[in-house]
Amino acid sequence: MIRQLFWVLPAIVWAGLGWNEMSKSAEPATPDESAVYMGRPLEYWTAAASEKTEHPATILDALMQAYRSGDLNSMVAAADAMQALGPRAVRAAGLLTETLDHIEPWVRTAAMDALTAMGGQSVPALVEAFETGSAGTRVRAAMVLGAIGPDARAALPVLQAAATTETETMRRRLQAIIDAIHGPAAATDADRPAAASFRMSDEAAFVAVAAKTDDWPQFRGPGRDGISAETGLLDEWPEAGPPLLWQLDGLGRGYSSVSIAGGTVFTMGDRIGADGEEHQYALAFDLETRRELWATRVGPPHSDGPRCTPTWDAGIVYVLGTSGDLLALQADSGQVIWQRNLPEDFGGVVMSVWRFSESPLVDGDRLICTPGGPEATMVALNKRTGETLWKCAMPAIGDAGNDGAGYSSAVVAELAGVRQYVQLLGRGLIGVDAQTGRFLWGYNRIANSVANIPSPVVRGDYVFTTTSYQTGCALLHIQRDGDRFRAEEVYFLGPRDFENHHGGVILLGDYLYGGNGQNNGQPTCLKLATGEIQWKERGPSAGSAAVVYADGHLIFRYDRGPLALIEATPEALRIKSVFEPVKGAGPAWAHPVVHRGRLYLRHGDLLACYDLRAGD
Repeated sequence: MIRQLFWVLPAIVWAGLGWNEMSKSAEPATPDESAVYMGRPLEYWTAAASEKTEHPATILDALMQAYRSGDLNSMVAAADAMQALGPRAVRAAGLLTETLDHIEPWVRTAAMDALTAMGGQSVPALVEAFETGSAGTRVRAAMVLGAIGPDARAALPVLQAAATTETETMRRRLQAIIDAIHGPAAATDADRPAAASFRMSDEAAFVAVAAKTDDWPQFRGPGRDGISAETGLLDEWPEAGPPLLWQLDGLGRGYSSVSIAGGTVFTMGDRIGADGEEHQYALAFDLETRRELWATRVGPPHSDGPRCTPTWDAGIVYVLGTSGDLLALQADSGQVIWQRNLPEDFGGVVMSVWRFSESPLVDGDRLICTPGGPEATMVALNKRTGETLWKCAMPAIGDAGNDGAGYSSAVVAELAGVRQYVQLLGRGLIGVDAQTGRFLWGYNRIANSVANIPSPVVRGDYVFTTTSYQTGCALLHIQRDGDRFRAEEVYFLGPRDFENHHGGVILLGDYLYGGNGQNNGQPTCLKLATGEIQWKERGPSAGSAAVVYADGHLIFRYDRGPLALIEATPEALRIKSVFEPVKGAGPAWAHPVVHRGRLYLRHGDLLACYDLRAGD
């Protein structure tokens, strides 16, 4: 039976980012308001779990009743509330493990998050589920044990026994869970910098300046940093949220965000074509009328759709499909200018099975992407013709992680006097000479074997990087000695301090802001120079959060749907507003976009537009 479990690992554990193996079912809506548990509606008990207004045992009794009701929305809401109770909800651990193989992905996700929040208290129930449950249950139980980390050490004998019977690939993947339980080595004084060890040649470089453009032409905006230069926006939202201006349906399945340029919205999605079959498409819509301008087939569909956000540059749109199809399209017509395929042309591979997710980078005349192949880890193409300009073969930089491309998008920066492309791969972070493609430096410690996702953040000669799955974050000082480069670790923080899953982090002045935790979006502020946590508190929603900055505030988009408006200050966490936008199917992982006073939210098949302007 253990062997049967790990034959299905690639299809279940490694088939979608986070806990989810996405189906086409919709995200749960508000629980049935007519349902009453222990004399009160479920909304009362979920609020009590957060605000601690009732005895925890009483709250848990009501939540367990709701979970047993079988109503999908009530089950998810109850499990999310159990997550707020943490270890005090351990009496429900057995109930939750019974639903780890539930047909509804959101029930599975909520159950796993709640079990993780219980920490070591849930380990006995998880071990029993691993030993006796279905294949899907065992896989998800193992994932939760890995997320719990060192507090799950009691599960190691069972997991280690399973690892001894497997193929090399399967052993490595299970070993990643075992390593997460072992946890990182205790930090030493050498892991943390002295106050004077972090120096910038120009103190003014610590002032974040968004690129001067009215458009949002690529993933995470003009500077690929999640920063909008918009001003004159609402500093608080109405209780029901900012005004909904319009909603557009028909984007198809996927997590691609939107890019906006020249009055056109670009995105990607998996949907049914004129031939009655499902395909992956690049899409363009008129921003004013919402009329579809064109839909160009990119490649085959994926189980939960594409991740790439189209990149617009000088009238050309560049997209990357999940099967590695890289296309350059005329922005006004969708006509194909040129096309490459990363596996076929460059031996491209991805570190695990979540397929290609990168948003291509345009730098001057070069189009940069990351095939992840042994001879072409990163490549530069002529952006007009698709001709190969150079290929970078990455040398061995360490044992952590897996070979291949990660799920991050590269950034460009001047480091140690050389223009470089900085990218997070399956084996860690690397820097590549922009002009020649020469490999310059690598950093392996930040890699995990599951999924390396967030884009790096650069300031001067320093690079901040973070990954989840019980990994952490690090600040690196890129130094040069003649033709040799090295990445000197300024500090490394483990997952108990800060780890970002896939919502990204934003650098404003001296401070970093983002969501902390695996499948979590705990609002957190760190000082860049030292890694000191300024504040870190429980967020207003379960799930991970994608973050964008505009006009003095951070917008946290939680994958359950809610949005939070948070003041961008290191002084304290100040949540100004929270609201529930219109919802689509699956997790809301697409990054939010702020463009000309409006907020754009992609959620599955739909795109919603909200008015953020403060008015006259």
